[in-house]
Amino acid sequence: MKNNAKTDTPFWDPSLPFEERLDWLLSEMTMDEKLSCMATRVPDLERLGIPGFSVGGEAAHGVEARNDQNDLGAAEPTTSFPQPIGMSATWDPDLIKKAGEVTGTEARVIYHRHPDRGLSRWAPTVDLERDPRWGRTEEGYGEDPVLTGVMSSAYIQGMQGDDPKYLRVAATLKHFYANNTEAGRGWKSSCVDPRNRQELYLEPFRRAIMNGRAEGVMTAYNKINGIPGMLNPEVREILKKEYGLKGHVVCDGGAMELVANLHHYYGLHAETLANAVKAGVDGMSDRPEAVAQAAREAWELGLITKEEIDEALRNIFRTKLRLGIYDREPCNPYDRVTEEDLNSPRNKQICLQLSREAIVLLKNENKMLPLDPAVPAETMALVGPLADSWYQDWYGGTPPYVTTLRQGMKEIQGTQVPFADGLDRVIFRCGQKGVAAAADGRLYLSEEPDVFVMDDWGEGSYTFRCERTGKYMNTRMGQSDKESSETGWIAAEKDAPFDWFVMEIFHVLEQGNGMIQLTNRFHSPVEIDEKDFLVSMREGSAAQFRMEIVENGLEKACSLVQGKEKVILALGCNSMINAKEEVDRTTIALPPAQEHLLEEIYRINPNVILVLFSNYPYAINMAQEKLPAVLWSATGSQDMGTAMAETLFGKNAPAGRLNMTWYRSDEQLPDIDDYDIIKGKRTYRYFDGDVLYSFGYGLTYSSFTYTDFSAAPEDNRKLRVSFCVTNTGDRVSDEVAQIYGTAPASRVKKPIKQLLGFRRLKGILPGETRKAEFMISIEEFRFYDVISRTMMVEEGCYRIFAGPSSAQPQLEAFVEIPGRKPGLRDLKKRIPADHYDDYENITLTEGHFGFTAALPVNTEKTGTLIYRSCRPEFGLKNAFFHLKSEKGGSLELWIDGKKVSEWEGDTRTYEAVPPFLPDENARKEAIERTKYRIPVYTDVKISLQDIPECSEGEAELQIRLHGDIKLGYFRFE
Repeated sequence: MKNNAKTDTPFWDPSLPFEERLDWLLSEMTMDEKLSCMATRVPDLERLGIPGFSVGGEAAHGVEARNDQNDLGAAEPTTSFPQPIGMSATWDPDLIKKAGEVTGTEARVIYHRHPDRGLSRWAPTVDLERDPRWGRTEEGYGEDPVLTGVMSSAYIQGMQGDDPKYLRVAATLKHFYANNTEAGRGWKSSCVDPRNRQELYLEPFRRAIMNGRAEGVMTAYNKINGIPGMLNPEVREILKKEYGLKGHVVCDGGAMELVANLHHYYGLHAETLANAVKAGVDGMSDRPEAVAQAAREAWELGLITKEEIDEALRNIFRTKLRLGIYDREPCNPYDRVTEEDLNSPRNKQICLQLSREAIVLLKNENKMLPLDPAVPAETMALVGPLADSWYQDWYGGTPPYVTTLRQGMKEIQGTQVPFADGLDRVIFRCGQKGVAAAADGRLYLSEEPDVFVMDDWGEGSYTFRCERTGKYMNTRMGQSDKESSETGWIAAEKDAPFDWFVMEIFHVLEQGNGMIQLTNRFHSPVEIDEKDFLVSMREGSAAQFRMEIVENGLEKACSLVQGKEKVILALGCNSMINAKEEVDRTTIALPPAQEHLLEEIYRINPNVILVLFSNYPYAINMAQEKLPAVLWSATGSQDMGTAMAETLFGKNAPAGRLNMTWYRSDEQLPDIDDYDIIKGKRTYRYFDGDVLYSFGYGLTYSSFTYTDFSAAPEDNRKLRVSFCVTNTGDRVSDEVAQIYGTAPASRVKKPIKQLLGFRRLKGILPGETRKAEFMISIEEFRFYDVISRTMMVEEGCYRIFAGPSSAQPQLEAFVEIPGRKPGLRDLKKRIPADHYDDYENITLTEGHFGFTAALPVNTEKTGTLIYRSCRPEFGLKNAFFHLKSEKGGSLELWIDGKKVSEWEGDTRTYEAVPPFLPDENARKEAIERTKYRIPVYTDVKISLQDIPECSEGEAELQIRLHGDIKLGYFRFE
């Protein structure tokens, strides 16, 4: 209704302050109109002449305008940068900011085509990447909160611009918080104690809001300590009040309905909506009709107030005003765009440079790289399934063009390097016939079978591409000749493996008799119907196929590489298979077929350069041990192949750095659902084992030395650090200089090392010395003190070191840093149960009075809570434990290794004051009365016995829980 807008009202007057315009709007809207606007997709307000505008859209590494999930039709090409994990690998915030500007500008162009959406973008993802198996690793910025904060803030600043009043686009951070597993994300609870929360999980959000000035935040699907993300009171208390978020908060897509449907936390969507708004969520990213119904019901039941509704609407509409979409006369300086700003030469150049800088050189033995562009192409071989492939990812847009490595090498050399993808070509036979694709794509049994290119992605996932048509085998969901048990026909009609369920994935089940069975994405068997067409069945017996190899890809590749001077082997991942939203990896190993290809190629010709295109770490131990050279790049960039080819041939000098630890094996990783980074020894900050590649690691084609190191406090608030970096090699190169710190020994576990600052020094000439200076806040050393319940810097002597990675300290100094001294626990005050120093067999869940409760994970075993540095209080007689137990359990209190008291029971029958039972009738009534009780939180009082003396002035307290006891807090008197 853009043409029917009533622009003569104060709401459209750009000369008025935003709050005055919002005051007018909220005073004019009826309650029905307000309730209809609680979703992120807002309808037209016809009576007021205000067009609807949707808050939402994706822009992880460029504008997502594929239009395959809406009603806009054909895709609109936009600049496609490397995946965020690759953007962050540049360690170049200035360049990332330029990428953000490109994204914001192109979003403006798309907005002019579709004025009801597109200026609020759900990016970047700042979830800390504690586990490389997380399916959405490609979307994040790494495992370190400092790097994630700096790089994501740069992208945000580029996206939003620096105008004090207007936004280019509104950036929305994902996903608040502790959202690092896909399996069960809609119902699982992430257990996060105060130290992990304050020091690690919240830090990227704090930095991206306070430094990057992000306009919005999206909550996570998962629970955090028993509370669904969109109901978490920390949204209001931390994001808005503490960090100063000025914009709005939305829930993840469909999260409102999942609270009842999966979490089963509330029974009515009205309850969810009302309590989400109270927690600080302003917009529900669910079906608008479901949100409107829930809002009306919440209003009718008195679950939500007018003031709460108005606050939420004010926050959402303020963002829209800052975007300038309701200005009577266009005033937003960022809106002066034309179609020429989409996929412009400048945008392409920024993308190419970003793609170059994102490449990480992992190994280069005996200067295997760079290759000489003048070397005849026929003296080399290019092999591997990723050598001539480019795969779309879920949150990427449609690029205007893409380049594979094979294409990039041809651009440089002018001719094709001999190539083999290493993949088998197969045909499927059933009886006397073979599988072929009909004119409409459906697969059937034919006298003339088609040949399919088989790609084994590991973890049981295969794709099959019809070589004659170039189309991928897939399942047509919901289509068949029958209505009984089929899920659909099997066809070969997709250009690439790409949709939410990735119906191009199949599983091959060996039958032990030379035959196989095929199952589809959902493990439904593939059968032959009465017309000889292939269908997928939910139930029943699968068809028996004979899969014949008509061309052995491994043999062809091995034959190709014989006698070649150099072999480039391209391996890696498909962004839609085995790791994506809703799918976590089960292993960090290379797909076995790729590992076998690597081993055999190396056996035939050891002059192998491995090019790894992947969006997450792999355990490539054999490659690192034996191959002379290894390069890594994330996928997703339209210039992926060009940038890698330029790097191979020395036209680009690689200097990217890893933003995640690359472990050697799955055995080095805890359970993927373990969110305790500190105790679980996750990430470079706490992992003390041998890794494949350390955080910050990356080589260059040149060599660098670090000299003249200086580190000294300044004004008791900052640390001045400086050093010189000299290019001692023979090539111009960037160098990423990094500064780390290690805190002195303390009563609590501190990081082994932590990133304090970094800088990508550009284009250092051979022999040139570049000075790097940093001012680092001593607040970087803050940790959460569970005794004072504050973030604090502990006084002491800190080790500061600089070098090219976290594992290569070239220079170091020890600096006395002022701070505070940790105190002792006052046992007379309430001590939150989750503010422990250590634990065993404990998880955290929602407690009482705003406290988080601790309880045993396995109720058959003892759960132990440990509290050190307790002030010994002689003369204490009683302890009070605020707890709840339904089925019953026991609690033991130990001080310095001695049990001083215990309690056993449940809080359904527990009574603080024992009842007066003068006769048998009273006793019977007491027994009957307890049958109708429900368990409650209460203060269980226990008497203390023989508290041991503490010679060192402090004591260690242990609480041992058995059964289903939930402990919220405790105190002594």
